[in-house]
Amino acid sequence: MKYLSHYKFNILSFILIFGLICSGFQSISKSTRQQEKDSLEKALRRGILECYALEGRYPESLTYLVEHYHIFYDDDQFDIKYEVIASNMMPNITIIEKR
Repeated sequence: MKYLSHYKFNILSFILIFGLICSGFQSISKSTRQQEKDSLEKALRRGILECYALEGRYPESLTYLVEHYHIFYDDDQFDIKYEVIASNMMPNITIIEKR
């Protein structure tokens, strides 16, 4: 018992430091995921505008945009809701993170 109480401070310090490191990794992961989402949204908007500039119309579907304007994304991480309002109006884009 005396042996355990002698190392109590070291054990508690290790647990605290380990917890802080794990918390830091989670924070970095969350930040990286948000940056990926922002980059995807910018790429989609750029592709939509490029399509409009080159073809004189907005893409009729997400599939068309991905195939013809080389948009790459991880569909295991993100769902994209692509909503066409009218042929002369920019489509609405909603990016949803999968958990």
